[in-house]
Amino acid sequence: MSRRLGTLTGAAICGAVVFSVWPEMWKSYGIFGGWMTAAVVISICWYMNHWLGVIDNPEGKLWVDQGWAVGAAGIAWAMVRWQGGIDAFAACLPTLGCCLIGGALGGVFAYQVKKHLPGAGKPKGG
Repeated sequence: MSRRLGTLTGAAICGAVVFSVWPEMWKSYGIFGGWMTAAVVISICWYMNHWLGVIDNPEGKLWVDQGWAVGAAGIAWAMVRWQGGIDAFAACLPTLGCCLIGGALGGVFAYQVKKHLPGAGKPKGG
């Protein structure tokens, strides 16, 4: 039960941080702000969720956790910001599509890294 609660919490934090910081940085600093936020926010969330193990990611299984978290937060953000309704849901579909494409590309990249560097990402010593 605690692993599921950790997964829910890590995913919620990731989605909330992305949609609270990213739009403001993009509005303030343009495309550079978006890229800077992508590097910083996603890196911090990845570190928290995967390196520290907040999100349960069983060995040998694939789970696109942050992609789903950001996608779900994007849907909720659009519906709350634009006062709900089917039009708000339709407005957030491009963001959801981008999240799914990014998650798929990240999965392909991770697979290629593991395929060519099987020891990558494993702690040293132990």
